[in-house]
Amino acid sequence: MIASVAPYGAGFDFMEGMGEGNLIEFRTAEGGEEALRTLVAAARDEIRSTPAENVVESLPAADRAVLTEELGEDLAAGFEEALRAGIDGWVDDDLAFTKPWGFEVEEIAIPTALWQGSADRMVPFAHGQWLTAHIPGVVAHLEEGEGHLSIALGAIDQMIDEFKACSG
Repeated sequence: MIASVAPYGAGFDFMEGMGEGNLIEFRTAEGGEEALRTLVAAARDEIRSTPAENVVESLPAADRAVLTEELGEDLAAGFEEALRAGIDGWVDDDLAFTKPWGFEVEEIAIPTALWQGSADRMVPFAHGQWLTAHIPGVVAHLEEGEGHLSIALGAIDQMIDEFKACSG
């Protein structure tokens, strides 16, 4: 798992430490699909017209430090492609994040590695801490000062090696 959310309603403040955009999005998701669709539709148009350099400004310092111009352009192109056909996937994800998962993480019986940065504003550090405390046998990397992007980019080779080892 790389910067994974914990289950909604797991007994801690799910949104504490999130960036303002995520707070607005998840609070709207709590209100149901119709309100979320309105918000996400407006955000889609904004994201599709926002230059990559403007997206960078909202990231924590750890993520800005690893975000090259090329990566920023790739991310912007990825957002454009993901939203080209519409917002259904985005809406489904947000709603899923606020619903029960259908299993308890304590039931996970396969080798699991978890990576989470303390400076992540998309998936706050408390999520990684909670998952670490509840997934049996998890190999946790709770990295001080890392963000959402920097955690993946800074240790990608180590993560791949570890995930390969976990999968046998």
